Amino acid sequence: MDVLAILKVRGSSSLSDVARQLGVSKQGALRHLEALQARGLVEVTSESHHGPGRPGHVYRLTAAAREHFPSRNRELAVELVDFMEGSQVERFFARRAGRMEAEYAARTSGQDLEERTRQLARLTNEQGHMTEVAEGPNGSLELRHCNCPIQDVAARTGHPCQHELDLYRRLLKAKVERSSWVGAGDTSCTYQITANEGKRIG
Repeated sequence: MDVLAILKVRGSSSLSDVARQLGVSKQGALRHLEALQARGLVEVTSESHHGPGRPGHVYRLTAAAREHFPSRNRELAVELVDFMEGSQVERFFARRAGRMEAEYAARTSGQDLEERTRQLARLTNEQGHMTEVAEGPNGSLELRHCNCPIQDVAARTGHPCQHELDLYRRLLKAKVERSSWVGAGDTSCTYQITANEGKRIG
């Protein structure tokens, strides 16, 4: 994942966060960030934090950076949906979810819940999402999608999102609840994953 993708997923990040995600030193991450600032793609602000010390720098994407993420496929998908009846759209996304489930199930077989969740993040990245796994409250995991490749269709119809949620529940064999959704104006779709009663994550 590159710097622009990291900031797209997280919304904002400190220098240390960017360095950790890239697997480089802070100085190395700073060189990347300064190059992107020079191109007008990243901006930096000072943000106070709890405890002693000076305010830290926080990095965010600028409006110009949005042009670096593909949107034409989303526009085309919306145009196609405009020519389809609601029942046709529903059947299309049901079949799509079925194909994805067959592929994902084969590639997550034999793994525990945390391993399946992290593998699911990698698989959805291959589909065009920008996905990360984070620790949620009370020992849960969170799967966060940004840059949805069919965001406009998802927000308009809701069909792919509901199939996606049902797919994740079946695939992970866990309780999965969506806590944020781009269709509601959020910056990401976040799925909170909790092991079924009597089981543990990891």
